Amino acid sequence: MRVIAYNLRTGGTSRTHWGKVFDDLNPDLFLAQETFDPIQHLPSLIHGDRHRNARWESVAGLKWGSAVYVKGGAIRSLELPDFHGHVVGVEIDGSAFPVCEGRPLRIFSIHAPNRGGYQRAVNSILDMVAENRGKGELVIGGDFNLTIGKRLASEHLSTSKAELAILARLHDEFGLVSAWQSANAGIPLPQTLRWAKNKLTPYHCDGILIPQNWTNRVQSCTVISGSEWTELSDHNPVVVDLS
Repeated sequence: MRVIAYNLRTGGTSRTHWGKVFDDLNPDLFLAQETFDPIQHLPSLIHGDRHRNARWESVAGLKWGSAVYVKGGAIRSLELPDFHGHVVGVEIDGSAFPVCEGRPLRIFSIHAPNRGGYQRAVNSILDMVAENRGKGELVIGGDFNLTIGKRLASEHLSTSKAELAILARLHDEFGLVSAWQSANAGIPLPQTLRWAKNKLTPYHCDGILIPQNWTNRVQSCTVISGSEWTELSDHNPVVVDLS
């Protein structure tokens, strides 16, 4: 099973991001942020019922929002009370993916806004997820706008106490761990954001959080880079493969 999280940083009239992701990376689960309606990217993506295997919601007053796509399976949208367009949640029948061992899977695509600070916003989002997590498996992914991993002492940047507290909450309350760090223990966090004011600093704000009991199923987790991706967005896709 391949899971991808990607902030498309959609701008102008470009509608090529989804096609690039599907052609090059072939996701089973795609968690997208700052994206136009997927129908505009791939008109043939959804046949008949547009909500059968993709859920998208825009941020109020804007043309972009967050989305979840599930390959080869119907989804049930979760009606969330807040963070509309910044957070989209769906549930799927876990039998579609052996890693779920028949349990239902709830997926949340997150793009944290600066609402009283990113740490406060992420904690508020997690409060909402906690109330809508269900009784099955849980995957959260997207752009958290804060460091979503524990940095090594040797790294130039450090993970703040507030960020460490969020990682601890994800682990202790939700039973989730970073897919990237599960696959790349002891390796410095790679860059997932090339901030316009500083394109060299390795900000690592995009990630995929998976259940702790999936860690032995992680085959790889990579951050996709290269000029063809740089032209599309100032974020890089995060890709995790699970056996």
